[in-house]
Amino acid sequence: MGEAAAAGYGLAMRFSRTSLWVPTLAATFLGLVHGCDCDSELDRLRPALVVDPEEAVLVGVPVAQDTPIAFQLPNLRSVNLNDVSAVLSADSDPNFSMIVDVVERVLPGQTEELVVNVRPLVVGTITGTLVVDSADPDARPNHVEVPISVSAINVGLPDIEVNPAAVEFATIGRADVGRETVSIKNVGIRDLVLDSVVLSPDSDPAFGIALGGVVEGAVSPPVVGPQGSSDLVLSFRPQDTDRHSGTVVIRSNDPDEPEVRISLQAQAVECPVATAVLVDGDLQIEPFDTVRIDGRDSTAVAPGTFIPPPPDGYQWTLLVRPVGSTAILASETNDRTELDVDLAGLYQVQLEVFAADTTRPDNAPIRSCSPALVDIDVKPSDDLHIQLVWDGPDADLDLHVLKEGGTAFTHEGDVYFSNRRPTAPDDVGWSENPDENPRLDVDDDRGYGPENTNIKHPAPGSRWTVLVHYWNKQTSGDPTTNATLRLFIYGRQAIELTQLFSTDQQLWRAIEIVWGADPLAPPELSQIGVVEPFVRPF
Repeated sequence: MGEAAAAGYGLAMRFSRTSLWVPTLAATFLGLVHGCDCDSELDRLRPALVVDPEEAVLVGVPVAQDTPIAFQLPNLRSVNLNDVSAVLSADSDPNFSMIVDVVERVLPGQTEELVVNVRPLVVGTITGTLVVDSADPDARPNHVEVPISVSAINVGLPDIEVNPAAVEFATIGRADVGRETVSIKNVGIRDLVLDSVVLSPDSDPAFGIALGGVVEGAVSPPVVGPQGSSDLVLSFRPQDTDRHSGTVVIRSNDPDEPEVRISLQAQAVECPVATAVLVDGDLQIEPFDTVRIDGRDSTAVAPGTFIPPPPDGYQWTLLVRPVGSTAILASETNDRTELDVDLAGLYQVQLEVFAADTTRPDNAPIRSCSPALVDIDVKPSDDLHIQLVWDGPDADLDLHVLKEGGTAFTHEGDVYFSNRRPTAPDDVGWSENPDENPRLDVDDDRGYGPENTNIKHPAPGSRWTVLVHYWNKQTSGDPTTNATLRLFIYGRQAIELTQLFSTDQQLWRAIEIVWGADPLAPPELSQIGVVEPFVRPF
């Protein structure tokens, strides 16, 4: 560090004899010395270890603050200087430490740097020695010692304050995760540097640390400004019900309290057991069925605990539903709940229960260690199930299924919102067997869908064309909507198609279906994928 840089820190550094070695080395390097013998010629080809400054004296260094001291390694020779390392001598003050202590290579005409840090803890002068060596066998010299003297002054100190000083974790269930927060505050007038925040070696491994809520064991941010604070988040992950203890050790640049210790105590109890039963689990569940789920068989296990009545003891969550579904749980906090399944596909419902602990004044809830999961596989019983959903909250789209030779928006050949359940002989052109005719289960004109059309048993060899008409955008804003069409054959999804509509009054001719003449043969699916303008006919 030069004098100008040192002055920027309010410091003064003295360099000794630097004006002597620079011109001498330069003259040697340039070959300006006449009459050189073999030894001097060899010297020019050997690396030389030079450290600048040869002595470092700093004054006015702030107590309890980190101040780096840079030492230059210039190479004025014509060969590389290799394998330089530095240490502080054994009698150096412990408030010195190395920041950069290794330089692998200094190229000719280049300069590299070694850096020492000093953090004085009291007002006064401390000393040390930087010992620099090169492992290069050709280096002459290959060993340099640089004395360092630092005079520290008090320009204000950091002051750490930890609250609480000891932590007792709230009661949780075995295999659950408990968290408590400790505030680390700097009530001083200089930056508080957190060098490390760790658990002591004898701490139980069930404890963990996250500073600032980042990651376990992380120190972030490492500096707490004057009157600032940082949260230390402690975790407890028990696998048993034994008593656990530990200690958090915080090391910082607070000169009065360089090390603060926080005692940790925690104990878990047996957690309640969540049980969820699908009431109608023995029945095939189809789109638009109402599914009932019962959680009343859940139990509290630990002595002195019980599952309180709703809304405190039960938490239902719908984890999975088919894409495009808008199904929601009838209740999230009752001991029983219901779900109206609107689309074919997989749904998953989770139940967590919470037991109250009567041994604590606040009856702190204890969560079940593992949630109960209920999988609901919704499968249409009809051989052909056609499903339409879309992402426009206002858009009104309509599903059309045309028989062979049929025309859209006619009762003789199209099943749509105005002809939902055609039945011969009242409806001309349709089969006398109602199981062979399509039926539209629901017409959704409020956005999202679904609209479903089903054929219980399509006639062998019958042909069907599926259309989607964007009837009305129903908004003064963006009319764009993306439609998704899914076909289910014998209860399982066979294909999914999507189409982006930029505006309303457009017709998407999506796919043609030819039902197999052999009941065991899969139907033929032929994508059409044509979108054309189609004005609302009425």
